[in-house]
Amino acid sequence: MNKIFFIMSFFILVASCAPRVPDADTQRASAADIVKRVELFQGVIRSVKGLARVRIKTPLEKVSYTQVTVAREPNLLRLEALNPFGSTVGFISSDGENIYIISSSERDVYDSREEFDLSYVYPGLDLRITADSLVNLVMGRLPYKIYDSPVSPVLTADSGHIKLTYKDAGTGSENHIWVNPENYRVEKADFSLANGKRAMIRYDYFGELVDGHYFPKEIDFKTGELSINIVYEPDVELNKNVDGRLFKPST
Repeated sequence: MNKIFFIMSFFILVASCAPRVPDADTQRASAADIVKRVELFQGVIRSVKGLARVRIKTPLEKVSYTQVTVAREPNLLRLEALNPFGSTVGFISSDGENIYIISSSERDVYDSREEFDLSYVYPGLDLRITADSLVNLVMGRLPYKIYDSPVSPVLTADSGHIKLTYKDAGTGSENHIWVNPENYRVEKADFSLANGKRAMIRYDYFGELVDGHYFPKEIDFKTGELSINIVYEPDVELNKNVDGRLFKPST
């Protein structure tokens, strides 16, 4: 009997000492304070430069390639898709005034304030997006600033995260953001797109700081049966000087 009591006591003690994921404390912080901290965290990243591995999945095909990424807020961008031999097979840039797209199926110039078809950059992704939104995406931010909504979000705790829920009074649809309560990084979001579809985005951050900041190692964007996965190389650079000439095509 004593042996059984000892064994049971041992397992109870082990279980009580095991590390647990703390629930997010939603009582001591307001929704406005959480949003302010998220915006402060994201605002410190002003530019990114590096290589990334891109994987695209659609119902019809899977595509993967290396992407040269150069972006600077709010709308300066240069993306190049490289083949296995390092040659450019697709190109898009925004110099703040115009968007230049050069690919096998498209060669055109758009006003940077206009939406353009994302499939010109990422084949199969039938979405329209602005230069600002694409810059936000590759810089590890939400492509659409959901927390700019005039509606105050509902604040709850969910599996150790702070969950912000925005409800559209007109349509009744909801947008959700999951925030890490320890460092206020957005780690997941589920939201509506302009075309009425839903999208999910997840972030997996580098284990160590990049140039003194947290930055996503992996960005996973999905909508319906379409998905794009961006995985940055470890030598990505943040907040470094970027030559403005990079944002214009050379030809």
